[in-house]
Amino acid sequence: MSKMSISAGIAALGLMIGAPAQAAKLELGLAIDESGSITSSDFNLQKQGYIAALSDPTVLPLDGSVAIGVVKFSSNVVTVFTMQEITSANFASLKAALAAMQQRGGGTNIGAAITTLTDQIFGNAIQSDRQVIDVSTDGEDNGGSLASAQQAALAKGLDQINCLGIGAGARCAPVQAGVGSFSINANFNTFEDALRRKIKIEVSGGVPEPATWAMMIMGFGVVGAAMRRRRVALPIARQA
Repeated sequence: MSKMSISAGIAALGLMIGAPAQAAKLELGLAIDESGSITSSDFNLQKQGYIAALSDPTVLPLDGSVAIGVVKFSSNVVTVFTMQEITSANFASLKAALAAMQQRGGGTNIGAAITTLTDQIFGNAIQSDRQVIDVSTDGEDNGGSLASAQQAALAKGLDQINCLGIGAGARCAPVQAGVGSFSINANFNTFEDALRRKIKIEVSGGVPEPATWAMMIMGFGVVGAAMRRRRVALPIARQA
């Protein structure tokens, strides 16, 4: 949902005098699982996957059109990188923050991660068109606040909560919320590729076609294996 409505009059005045207000196209909050069920080597694969995916200019433009914020979660939440519009001037800071992440272990409090990112998204001065939270996890929420966190986020105007499930134990269906929200399943070895595709979808504002994301959610089935072998590009259904 656009965060520009409050300042619509000011923006209109700016347009009239030839100085249009600038806005991020997307605020994307990344929630990274660091719970005890993830081995240290797999956590490192996950960390390197984020760094590589976000370093791809076809995934993340460095022109300020996308704002990124990052938290990691276990039993509680730690902010890794506060929400900022990403440009070539501050991308190195984002990359360094991701590289410095250390795993704490503990539970899987996805609800707390959603609440933290929601508060950060709607507590800043960025004038974005869309707001999305992207959760990666190898399990399911055990913090007890997931449903209320989702409801509060959507009530504030969050557009989507999407999920990247890692491994057969991941339960993404209860996590995703909002119109056009979606989930993708992967494993730690295919995590980077799945993350690239997922963030591309979120940045573009599209969603996978129903048949496509249904196959993606199967993840480890025959269809998923065939897709990995063929390296088929994801069809995107643009939102009206």
